[in-house]
Amino acid sequence: MSPASALPEKDILAPAGWLAQLELGFTQNNSHAPVSRTQITHSRHIGPLRVQRPFYPEGNLAHVYILHPPGGVVGGDQLQITLEVANRAQVLCTTPGSGKFYLSAGEWAFLQQTFHIKAGASLEWLPQENILFAGARLRVRTRIELEDDAVFIGWDISCLGRPASHERFDHGAFDSRLSLYHNQQLLLVENQRVLDRQTLSAAAGLRDHPIQATLLAFPCNEDHLETVREYLTKNGASTRLGVTLIDGLLVVRALGNNSEVLKKKFAEIWHRLRPKLLDRTAVPPRIWAT
Repeated sequence: MSPASALPEKDILAPAGWLAQLELGFTQNNSHAPVSRTQITHSRHIGPLRVQRPFYPEGNLAHVYILHPPGGVVGGDQLQITLEVANRAQVLCTTPGSGKFYLSAGEWAFLQQTFHIKAGASLEWLPQENILFAGARLRVRTRIELEDDAVFIGWDISCLGRPASHERFDHGAFDSRLSLYHNQQLLLVENQRVLDRQTLSAAAGLRDHPIQATLLAFPCNEDHLETVREYLTKNGASTRLGVTLIDGLLVVRALGNNSEVLKKKFAEIWHRLRPKLLDRTAVPPRIWAT
């Protein structure tokens, strides 16, 4: 499979299979109300994307679980998730299980995620990993838009193949773009394309690591950078991890062979950053313990 086989960018929204959309809007209710907390004030869905009612294990911040009941995606299917977090609202989103993308007969599957976080608001995007079975063809587009002093902590974890089953991603395709904007200024764009076997082993590719991940946190400074560096110095030996600070955006990149190990490390970094960014101790979603 060569790079020329990739679909052109204009075709990203041309559905050929099952279309699923989820739009959620969050606002902080009136502070003079008996209970001031973030609520879902807009919810729209098409197809098999759902959301449970918010949970409030730590007061006014809403914990939200995004569900995809079919449990898997095939070529031609399209998932679209849009989150709007209004001023002062605080949201943590996760998923109950891994996203699974199965062998394609030729069509691409699409995953499009768009997050808008207004001034004074925060979004923690902490989903489980996406697993691409051998032969899957997946294009992912994630766009994060932050306004003024909005806070974002989130990660993206992709597993190519199923290493626990000794399944290598030696056929299929993965095309991912992650972009983050602050006040309409582009701070980061990350592109990843795995379109042939050589990319899996190349020194400039995945170096035979089936799992790749990125954690982003904003707004950060040298203190946040040193916090993560100190953690990685003590705990990063078993996984390829690196951290950089770019215009207030903290970026942690990782390659690994075990998704549980990598997720644990990212969660521990989240535990250390969250008190500094949100003045809150880390409260893991309850569903992580099930």
